[in-house]
Amino acid sequence: MVRNSRYLRLYLLGAALLAGIYIFSQLATGSTPMLLMSPVLEALHAPVRWWQSATLWFSDSEQLQADYIEYRRKAEQQAALIQEGHSLREENRQLRRILEIADLPGYRWHAAKVRGRSPETMSRRLVLQVDSVSRDDVIVSSEGLVGLVDSTLKGYATVRTIFDASVSVPVTVPGTALAALARGHGDTVVVDFIPLSLAPEPGQMLFTSGAGGLFPPGIAVARVVAIQPVAGKLFVLTSAAPAAHWQRDNWLAVASQLHLSP
Repeated sequence: MVRNSRYLRLYLLGAALLAGIYIFSQLATGSTPMLLMSPVLEALHAPVRWWQSATLWFSDSEQLQADYIEYRRKAEQQAALIQEGHSLREENRQLRRILEIADLPGYRWHAAKVRGRSPETMSRRLVLQVDSVSRDDVIVSSEGLVGLVDSTLKGYATVRTIFDASVSVPVTVPGTALAALARGHGDTVVVDFIPLSLAPEPGQMLFTSGAGGLFPPGIAVARVVAIQPVAGKLFVLTSAAPAAHWQRDNWLAVASQLHLSP
């Protein structure tokens, strides 16, 4: 009981002191006593200022964090849109260049979207999204020959590229009597049956000759890299690099041969 009474007296004394200070500050504003009491008033107001400052700091920090997150989100969206724009421009460029080669008579042309690439070294097959194509239809890019349709299924086609050893392409050098066969060999192309007397120079481009009727004539196939004569042989060993770099193309063209009625 005595302790409670003591706490009550201390509480009343503190309240009276605060009330007195408030009344004194109102009546003596600008006076010398008020100036003398300013440190005490500053000390009494300090906790309030600290609380206000802390509240503002946390509020500003949360707002800054929210603004930063929103900025990052918009920046990522902008970057995605820019990348998509670059991709669409590149695809449009590829489609325009493909249309430039689609003028060979006797063939119907389709634009085909590349959907997959095989990592197999000895075949390098592709998967295209395309309709109305058949096995052995010819695949080309704006740069040259890519390969042949191997199989089709529900709007998709699997392609054997000219890296595949099963694909043999009759080739020639325009304006010459050269008639040879280019075939895949891992990550390069070898050319068989080139006579020593008709051997092309390194750097020359080989084109489809049209022999056999499967490949349209005049399509770039491969550029000669090296010629190696073989002692005692009539033919030379020839290696070449594909003219088309389809690994980076998103669109290719399919040439379907038209079978005209007699």
